[in-house]
Amino acid sequence: MSSPARPIKYRRIAHGTIAMIMRCSLWLGDDHLLSVKSTGYTEEYVRIYLKDLKGVVARRTRTWMLLNVILGSLLALFGIGILSTNDISSPGTIALFIVGTPLLIVFLVNLVKGPTCKTDLLTPLGLIDIPALQRSRKVTRLIKELRPLVAAQQGSMLRSELLSRYDNQRTGTPSAPAAPPTP
Repeated sequence: MSSPARPIKYRRIAHGTIAMIMRCSLWLGDDHLLSVKSTGYTEEYVRIYLKDLKGVVARRTRTWMLLNVILGSLLALFGIGILSTNDISSPGTIALFIVGTPLLIVFLVNLVKGPTCKTDLLTPLGLIDIPALQRSRKVTRLIKELRPLVAAQQGSMLRSELLSRYDNQRTGTPSAPAAPPTP
């Protein structure tokens, strides 16, 4: 008889929501990452082993700045409207406060969360989209956390060794002398 496999313990690294219809999360296991996309009816799982992870590719998007500009402009218009009235208790001023307060909260939350990005993990099979990582701060935190784990799985290489291999590959010279063939 074989012994039952021990259960894998996961720790959630990141979570997010896309267009209010899909929940996404990224989990760290013992030797892999697990990306989960859930719509409520279906779930999609992608397992990325740390030994196969070649890199993290994050590209900044314009969403953060665009949302800040739009919300900031609306808040400025509401502020002008509120300041241009003489009576602070008029129905129009109260309506501007009621509509402007949630916009101010969304603006401040977006500002604090920081720039948005699109994140992919590079594997030997190509890029894998990770929608749970939508903020640059989360990606930076993930890289700091994964660096020692990936180095433990793959081994580490000194920067000078990496550069010499790159130079040798670029110039076409072998990186190490070839051993003479044995008869």
